[in-house]
Amino acid sequence: MNFARRSLTWTALTLSLATALGCGGTGLAPRGTSVPASALFAAGAREASVVLSYQTRAQLRALGESGIDTEGVDVKNHRLRAVLTPAQYDMVLKLGVTVMRDARPVRNGYDKSYRTYTQAVSDLRALATKHPELAELVDIGDGWEKTQKKADRDIVALHIGKKGAGKPVVLFAGCHHARELVTPEMVLKMAKHLVDGYGTDAEVTGLVDTRDIWLVPMVNPDGHALAEQGQNQRKNTNIVTGGKSRIGVDLNRNYGGPEWSHIGSSNNAESDTFHGKAGFSEPEVQAMRDLMRRIKPTYLLTFHSFSNIVLWPWGYTDAPPPDKRLEIVGKKLGELSGYDAGQSGPALYPTAGDDTDWAFAELGTLAYTVEIGGFSDGFDPPYSKVAKFWEENRPMMLFSLRTADNPAAAAGPEMGTAKAKGAEHFFGRPGVTGAGLKSLPVGGPRQLVWSHAQDANGTWGPWSITWSR
Repeated sequence: MNFARRSLTWTALTLSLATALGCGGTGLAPRGTSVPASALFAAGAREASVVLSYQTRAQLRALGESGIDTEGVDVKNHRLRAVLTPAQYDMVLKLGVTVMRDARPVRNGYDKSYRTYTQAVSDLRALATKHPELAELVDIGDGWEKTQKKADRDIVALHIGKKGAGKPVVLFAGCHHARELVTPEMVLKMAKHLVDGYGTDAEVTGLVDTRDIWLVPMVNPDGHALAEQGQNQRKNTNIVTGGKSRIGVDLNRNYGGPEWSHIGSSNNAESDTFHGKAGFSEPEVQAMRDLMRRIKPTYLLTFHSFSNIVLWPWGYTDAPPPDKRLEIVGKKLGELSGYDAGQSGPALYPTAGDDTDWAFAELGTLAYTVEIGGFSDGFDPPYSKVAKFWEENRPMMLFSLRTADNPAAAAGPEMGTAKAKGAEHFFGRPGVTGAGLKSLPVGGPRQLVWSHAQDANGTWGPWSITWSR
């Protein structure tokens, strides 16, 4: 996660905030006592880790526009974690927020239990080699350094599914932002869960048989290589048209479209939210664009950290998207994970040039940003937290697979719940809705059973997949 800025002067930004709050003077809510700059930046420190406490959504949006390096937001408690420079400290005080010291060091840590780029590719290759009938390793493009003959890192995907045309497609992606170490792990764990569970786990078996599943754990392989060294790297490593000190381009502000660069990103190459010289200027983003255009996913779940929230388009405007399924599914994903859920722009802050807005606008993909972890987990949590994150994220990932043939089923009841007033069942694979068995015979060979329930209004819910008894 990171906030971004428009090309506004700070004075104009403060005035716009006052207008938004609809009151005279600065229009800001009273703030608490802030830690003085002399304490935060003692001995000439150039950066400080802080917690900012805000009172209003307008303040949060203004912080987003300020360009500070924000790691995550706690919406419920109106606070966020950030790294400030002395000049930025003065800026945020003018917004009326409270600046508190954060004990976390500025420099990122790197728990060596997290998989490196090399280890991740090796693990994916092993899955594909062990189960070639289910999975294949696909090179979808190059990291920036490979295009410059500086390194040899490809962007790799694991493609999972049994052969067959016309199946619904789901795409999981991690690590647009290099330092968000937990995000590749969710994608890698799902890859292993699907491949190793085939044939024994009924749900996995049914989904692999009937879905076309793509998993891209590291969209930003070059940046991740720097994060593996403990560097606070967010962007890719493009030092030609990107930043030189804060090197690179923010890949999740580089997706083209009519709103690219207009809001929620920076024209300054040294900013962590620098959007690049043009939409789709970066090879990593070109690779993801070309993959999505080719496979046309029903769902995209793209993982970031942190804030414990599920977000959906639009990010560049508060206007609601035209497809109501985005909200219905998004709220269900939030419920399953225990995360908050909301439209990206209104729920947090304005962005443009990200993968979810582009995928929904161009392809109609139901696209979600999943921000993993919260304040208690930290921005670069120890690997021991991954098991908890997996328990939170696995249900929503599987739900997207279960409803990929009919996302509207998110509005219907799950099997066995109080809202289920009827049900039907199919052997082997799902059939035509309304034509299934109303009850299941006992006995016979083991086979898959696809079941779904109907509520009192006639709405059918998500599939449940079990073995026959």
